Amino acid sequence: MMATGQVNRRQLFVGNLPFSVGWQELKDLFRGSGNVVRADVAMTPQGRSRGFGTVLFETEEEAQNAVAQFNNYELLGRKIEVREDRAASSAGASSAPNESSRAVAEGDGSAVSRGLYVGNLPYAVGWQDLKDLFRAAGNVQRADIPQDYQGRSKGFGTVTMGSVEEARKAVALLNGHEWNGRRIEVREDRNFVEGGQADNTSGSTHASQGGIVGSNGGSTAGRALFVGNLPFNVQWQELKDLFRQAGNVQRADVVQDATGRSRGYGQVQMSTVEEAQKAIQLFNGHDLQGRAIEVREDKFAANGGAGNAASQVFVGNLPYSTRWQELKDIFRPYGLNPIHADILIDQASGRSKGCGIVRFGTKEESERAVEEVNGLNVAGRAVVVRLDKFV
Repeated sequence: MMATGQVNRRQLFVGNLPFSVGWQELKDLFRGSGNVVRADVAMTPQGRSRGFGTVLFETEEEAQNAVAQFNNYELLGRKIEVREDRAASSAGASSAPNESSRAVAEGDGSAVSRGLYVGNLPYAVGWQDLKDLFRAAGNVQRADIPQDYQGRSKGFGTVTMGSVEEARKAVALLNGHEWNGRRIEVREDRNFVEGGQADNTSGSTHASQGGIVGSNGGSTAGRALFVGNLPFNVQWQELKDLFRQAGNVQRADVVQDATGRSRGYGQVQMSTVEEAQKAIQLFNGHDLQGRAIEVREDKFAANGGAGNAASQVFVGNLPYSTRWQELKDIFRPYGLNPIHADILIDQASGRSKGCGIVRFGTKEESERAVEEVNGLNVAGRAVVVRLDKFV
């Protein structure tokens, strides 16, 4: 049985790993210091090691033994760094955005919402099996596994725990857990909205005080920030973790090109105008991995009546399992580059309303999106794409 103490003193960050080292080798190495509950090596989207990882021990004493034994230990010609994982210690606050906050993106037990994403599920697993598995971490309020139009599992799901603490425990317990021969991924669900989204009977977004409606159903004017000159390896989770120092981050996006690579800039949406202003003061000119990032109000979001109206489209009749990333992917095969996508959520149920919005960089792209994609068959549904007249 794993100890019930907090993860923060039992989990270690391991840096400067040789790129050939996998989680099993990492786990085997650290067994010399005690009982290793879990070991993870952070991976890129292409499946390559990022050169660092985390190790979770059963007790704090074993973790301290491992630091003493393996910090500066030479492994395949590299001196590895071993220390307490600050990302776990801060429980979501990013005390070291250049290092340990990366571990959050890989699922290190630092979830900050009750909603979890579960990837690489065995296709035979149903929602009830998923719910039963996560009960080991606490009260499971809901479990879902999206299905394709033939009723087959899409290999991932979502779980809503009873509390943030139970969600963190679930990540610590089950990220990397082997289930029917598959190592499942468990991390914070970036699409989860506490309480859902305000009902929108028109099925689209509406302008309010010059801003577009965001995931909380309110205007983003003054709350949406543009973040430029980002290091190309920074992902949305790292960006979100960094900006949490200024307040409650509702959403963070890193804009990608058609091949999935970062374009070096992104957007962050704060809960209040005051938090957005604090973020500008804190982070404009902030050194992130050797780059001075630019942080300013996102004029594109705040100028809804001018720029957005021509470049945003409404997408209707979507399969209910569609996520924001899949919505973006619908447009990419046509040479279109969406810079933002959202799925509208029903407030009462927390489920997709079967529609969303997609924003492009130019009026020409949005018009071509309507021409090319309107009527496209997506999982058995003919999607509706039109210019969003409500921005």
